[in-house]
Amino acid sequence: MMSSAKRDLYQRKRVKKRKELLGVLAKASDAQILQLFWAVNALQSEEPPNLDRFLKYPKEAAEAEIGNDWFVLKWEIENLLLLLLSTPKVAEGVTPARYFEFNTASIFINLYKKAEQAESRVLLDNKNILTEMQRYAHKQFLWQRGFFHAERMYRYYYVYGQGACADYFKGKYGLSIDEFALACIGLYFKTQMEAWGKVPKLDPKMGVRPEIIELAMTLISKDLPALRADTAKRIAEVANVSSSKIAYLPSSLRQYPIITSPDNGGRIVVPLPQLIMLRATSGLYYDLADGPQTLFEEANGRFEAYGKMLIEARYPRFSVSREQEFGTKKARYKTPDLLLKDGDEIKVVFECKATKITFIAQYADDQYGEAPKAFDQIAKGMAQLWKFFSRARRGLYAAEKVTPDAHGVILTMDSWFQLEGNQLPFLRKKASELVADEPDIRPEDMRDVIFCSIEDLDDVLAVSNEDEFLDTLEKAHLPEFQGWQLSSVRNPDWEKPLDRKPYPFKVDEVLPLWEEIAALNGGE
Repeated sequence: MMSSAKRDLYQRKRVKKRKELLGVLAKASDAQILQLFWAVNALQSEEPPNLDRFLKYPKEAAEAEIGNDWFVLKWEIENLLLLLLSTPKVAEGVTPARYFEFNTASIFINLYKKAEQAESRVLLDNKNILTEMQRYAHKQFLWQRGFFHAERMYRYYYVYGQGACADYFKGKYGLSIDEFALACIGLYFKTQMEAWGKVPKLDPKMGVRPEIIELAMTLISKDLPALRADTAKRIAEVANVSSSKIAYLPSSLRQYPIITSPDNGGRIVVPLPQLIMLRATSGLYYDLADGPQTLFEEANGRFEAYGKMLIEARYPRFSVSREQEFGTKKARYKTPDLLLKDGDEIKVVFECKATKITFIAQYADDQYGEAPKAFDQIAKGMAQLWKFFSRARRGLYAAEKVTPDAHGVILTMDSWFQLEGNQLPFLRKKASELVADEPDIRPEDMRDVIFCSIEDLDDVLAVSNEDEFLDTLEKAHLPEFQGWQLSSVRNPDWEKPLDRKPYPFKVDEVLPLWEEIAALNGGE
């Protein structure tokens, strides 16, 4: 246990390092720093543009990959920019020419790292380290997976981009959801090429409305003064300025990745263009958040349908059935959302939850307290699985044989991270309350449940055969894999390369403008 003297020392160092960082940010030009880190991000991307106008850099920085000392982590850029945008300004104190040097970016990033490390020494202990790791994972996870690929586009537009959801989106914004996708991808490609450029226009030959860029901009951009106010407000909702945890600040850039300058003819900069594609996919949820509950019921139904389609497309040996009623005339029940059958036996049972954890709940000290309805949905899913296992054991469900050791899986649209760690006691307590009136429910019915996002599930499906998949589910219950993502259970520490099978669906099935979108990227 840390002594009070050492804790006081670490606390003083935390205050000092944070003050040094914020002091430098207070004197820095927002416009120039945004451009500088746009250039650093572009430099260390797969296909960097010509950066001669924007950045002087050593060869080592251009060739660096993640894990190399010269590589600047994307989530650290994001955190630094959030601090920049939320820090009150004083007179500028950085020589203008320094904003074009990679070394300047390194100075800012190293100040950020020192402040974060000093903070960690104060905040981390044996009791809260899992909680802190969970929050930090929210910042890192998406950067490590990538944002613009067919699987992601198909999944989100299949779930949120059809039917009443699409109608609501168009009625709300005057923009169809596939027009929004086209505009976002056009902006994504354009803003990778330069900083503080003019708002791009679509080629009239594409045959789409020219105003869709402007309409999309109203959803995903803010001018610099407004973004500063929004960023400061989000951080204040989590903690006050002196105590907000700099490693995982709530991100205004994930909702408004494009920054406009009212003082510079409305020109735009996107320091992290990848976030445009995050906004165009998982960010769709927030466009529907103020709609009627029927929208989310419809989206959840399509999420279930997508899960069935994906598993059966990957694994011909399995058959997957959707929710069905069973029981007597007097007592009717429903199965969980998906039942995976191998041969004549049900071996895996899924409850699908498209519920999304809020920005504030991701970073709050009391996550369950900040989003009780969302977490209660997860607990409800656990209870539904337990009741089904009990009813199958007691013969109330007899349509198919359910193996005694069948796996229960909570399948989520987005990753919730380590639900089986820090939140598990709360979830189990709530789920136990929900099954308290179930006759003859036993401990073996209330078995451990696997928590898995649909993206993580497909990462396993794509590199495994049917037996390897079932084996991965079995291993996920072992103590040494508690809290692990399913894909990491399949391939711990990425210890061996696994061949990935092609994605089984075509994006143009859900995005009719996909051919026009592909044309923006030279047909790819």
